[in-house]
Amino acid sequence: MHDVLLRTQRKAGRLLREWLPYNLQYRPVGVHASSRELAARPGSGAAYFGVVPAYTSRLHIPAEFYAQASEYAGLHDKPHPTENVPASFVLEIIDGRIYADNFNSVAIIAADNRLVGDVSFQYSSKHWNLTPPEDNNIFQQRYFEPPVEVPGTMCSLLAGGGAASGNYYHWLIDSLPRLHLIREAGLLDAVDYFVVYDKTKRFVLDTLAALGIGPERLLDVQTTPHLRARSLLATSAVRGRLTHTPNWACDFLRSILLPPPPVARTFSPYIYISRRDAPGRHILNEPELEAMLAEYGFETHVLTPYSQAEKIALFAQAQVIIASVGAGLANIVVSPPGAQLIELFPQSFVVADYLEFTSRLSMGYQFLVCGSPHASADRTNAQRDDLRVDLAALRPLVEAALNRLPQTTPA
Repeated sequence: MHDVLLRTQRKAGRLLREWLPYNLQYRPVGVHASSRELAARPGSGAAYFGVVPAYTSRLHIPAEFYAQASEYAGLHDKPHPTENVPASFVLEIIDGRIYADNFNSVAIIAADNRLVGDVSFQYSSKHWNLTPPEDNNIFQQRYFEPPVEVPGTMCSLLAGGGAASGNYYHWLIDSLPRLHLIREAGLLDAVDYFVVYDKTKRFVLDTLAALGIGPERLLDVQTTPHLRARSLLATSAVRGRLTHTPNWACDFLRSILLPPPPVARTFSPYIYISRRDAPGRHILNEPELEAMLAEYGFETHVLTPYSQAEKIALFAQAQVIIASVGAGLANIVVSPPGAQLIELFPQSFVVADYLEFTSRLSMGYQFLVCGSPHASADRTNAQRDDLRVDLAALRPLVEAALNRLPQTTPA
């Protein structure tokens, strides 16, 4: 309910700002399409740091999975076996600005009051797709509060979309790895402040603490959506303009999250992740599912009450993981190579995020598409559809996963 209220408030505020003129001088007057070209212009006050060259990303997609994968619009169509990934880089802008007051836009603005397109984020929730920089919704805005002036160097970790809504998966995949690019550019030690969406989020604080970044160095756009710094650092998107997660992002996350922190409990290496406290994708026959999995030594875990340290410790020792699709599965980034994931889908929401993720992590992957009593036809509702697991169909997947492991016994 809180998320719905927040979205409603933001949408109402957005509409008001598009109607009421105030401080229009802060609206960008054009677009720099290329950070590299901007930095090459004399007197631009910008510097470009290349980090990862462009490359072609490849993913093996089993024919059975592809046939059942959901096909919605834009970024949410069928999974891609290949993607052309542009170069990853960092841009430094003297007297640069950030404006981010909604989920569909992050505006990075150069000192000449032009949007820098390839480090900004612009998205159409109507078409479920990225849009050209010229269509960034900041160009429709008419009301601007003056920017808060930030002394020193400020680094943006804003990724838009799911990261803006506070989704853990998108924080891990789309925001946090930007620090790898900053570090590889040799700029991390120069940063005074880091810009996030909500600096009260526990997972934000805990994951940044692994890099020695404390809460006193965080600024959030929930409090101050318009910021200007003497030196602004912005990066290219972690996943370029499409969906594949780069190997360097996975390696970076493992490097800062492992080894797992000590916790005052032990876990079975066979874990089932329940979504019983989530707003959707509930297992309708979960008691029967848990009883079957208990025969093999599986423990049930609900992640919400766990500390970040407990989540990392849980997944770092997991050998077989079973769960319906959800953000909590992003924690497999710390699971050992050779661990096995069995992902459960409602028939209306079969997505390749973790098929793709496990391939980067050298993990085994199986899936089961499950029936939904009222399967939705649109993506917004489909991602909340509940599911009923066919236990007879799941059992051989569980046994296959266990047979792929070294012969060990649960703790």
